[in-house]
Amino acid sequence: MERRDDPIDAAGPRRPRTSHLIDRVSELLGREPTFAAIVLCDVGAIVAVVVVGVRDTPVVSAISMFVSLATLVMVCAVQHTSSRESKALNLKLDELIRVSEARSELIGAEEESHSRLATHAAELRESRRQLDPRG
Repeated sequence: MERRDDPIDAAGPRRPRTSHLIDRVSELLGREPTFAAIVLCDVGAIVAVVVVGVRDTPVVSAISMFVSLATLVMVCAVQHTSSRESKALNLKLDELIRVSEARSELIGAEEESHSRLATHAAELRESRRQLDPRG
């Protein structure tokens, strides 16, 4: 049987391979050495353009296109991972609310409008004040 390191995967059906790949890309891009390498490459490209004076050449266009595509991939990878983790966290919180004495109307609150969330927040602040009048 295949070992699953991802706790979300261990609890249910397998995620698609593309989802795992995107998570790995996001993980790799989030490492400090990767960030440092990208910054060094960007600085090197800027220095080369300024020092050499090469402005509108196919090489500069290719570098610009590569940087744009890399940025798009990074944004999509981070968004994918963040969205999946946020959904998993909301499910865990919903389950904790369901099995506790907490207010069950907060289950699924992430689907509510901003005004309804503000109302929930105000109610929670008020109930906290009632429990502790000092603060």
